[in-house]
Amino acid sequence: MKTLTITLFHHTTNYGAALQAYALQQAIKKLGHENDILDTVPTSKRKNKNFVPMQVVRTLYLKYLFLKRKKKVVTLKQHFSNFHNEYLQLTRPYRDMVDLRTDPNIKNYNCLITGSDQVWNLSTNPAFIDSRLLLFGPDNCIRFSYAASIEELNYNEHKKELVRNALKDFKGVSVREESARRYIESFAHVKCKRVIDPVFLLSKEDWMKIACKPRLQGPYILCYQVLRNKRMREVAYLLKKKTGYPIVSICNSAIRWIKSDYSFFDVSIEEFLGFYNQAAYVVSASFHGVAMGLVFDKPVYAMVKEVRANRIKEIMNIMGLQKYVVLEESKSNIPEYNLTDLHQMKGIKEKERSSGIEFLKTMLS
Repeated sequence: MKTLTITLFHHTTNYGAALQAYALQQAIKKLGHENDILDTVPTSKRKNKNFVPMQVVRTLYLKYLFLKRKKKVVTLKQHFSNFHNEYLQLTRPYRDMVDLRTDPNIKNYNCLITGSDQVWNLSTNPAFIDSRLLLFGPDNCIRFSYAASIEELNYNEHKKELVRNALKDFKGVSVREESARRYIESFAHVKCKRVIDPVFLLSKEDWMKIACKPRLQGPYILCYQVLRNKRMREVAYLLKKKTGYPIVSICNSAIRWIKSDYSFFDVSIEEFLGFYNQAAYVVSASFHGVAMGLVFDKPVYAMVKEVRANRIKEIMNIMGLQKYVVLEESKSNIPEYNLTDLHQMKGIKEKERSSGIEFLKTMLS
C-alpha cells in the first residue's frame, strides 16, 4: 500500500519533530508499506500588531544571541537538512492547500495518515490545517490518525465542527494522550484509542543504527533544555553531588537556562541519540526529551509546570514513573530512582509498542 503521512513541523531544527516523523515512517515501512511524508513550505509567522516594548527588546536580544553563534546556527541547520535528506522520504514541497489538492500525484496514495506531534493544534500553521485533518485526496482513500496530539483542549465551536466533520471519514482515530481521547470523544462522537508516541515504535536497537558517537563520552547527567524551568538546575546539581558525574546540556535555543559543565548547541540528530545512549541520567522539560530518555531506558526526571504539562505528565504516568515528575512550582524533595521502577517501565514500554504497531496493522489491512 502507498501511504502518505502528514505531520506538523518535521523540517524545523527540533529534535522531537524530526524523530517522531522518522519513527512513524520506519514503523510503516517495517509493516511492508510504502510511505512518504508530506513536505510543506513553512508559512510566515503572523506579525503582532500590538506594539509591546518589552517584547521588542526581548526579540532583539534573542537575535543578538543567535548572531553571536552564527556559525553554530548554520551548522545546526545543515545537520537537520542532512538528516531530512538522508533519512526522511518526503514529497515535493507544497505551497498551500490549493497546490496540494490540485496535484494529480496525490491520487496515487491509497492511505492518508495524520500524526503525531501537535497535528491537531489548530492554532499552529493554519494554512495546512485541512491537510492535518486529511481533508484532501481521493474519496476512497483510507484515512486515520496515529497518536494525534493537541496542545490545548480548548477548541471553539467552529473548530469542533471542523474536526467532527473530518473524523467522519476516518477508518480509525488514535490520539497520544488519554486527556485528548476523552476530549475528542466528548464532541466528535467517534471512538478514539490512545496509542504511544511514534518514537516508541522503534526499539533502542533501532535508534542505535542511526546514532553516532557523541563528542563527549559518558557517564554524565544529560539536560535537554527547550524551555526555562527553575528546578532543572536543582535536580541536575543534586544528581551531580550524589554521583560525581558532570552535567551536559544540549540547548539549541538562544538562552542557556542552566550552567553546566559541558554545553552543546550544534548537535546533529545522530549525535543527539548518541548522547542519550551514554547518559547516566536524563533531566528534561521537553516531551520528546523525556520520551527519548525512556526509549533508552534511562532514569528520567521530567520537569514540568503545573499549567500546560499534560503531555509530559501523561507519558510518565503511562510508564509508571509519575513519582519522578518534578513540578516547577513545588518545593517537594527529589526522589531517588528505584531500579525496580525502571525494570517495570521496560515491560510497560513493550506492551505500548505492541499496541501501537497492532493499531497500525489494523488500519493498514
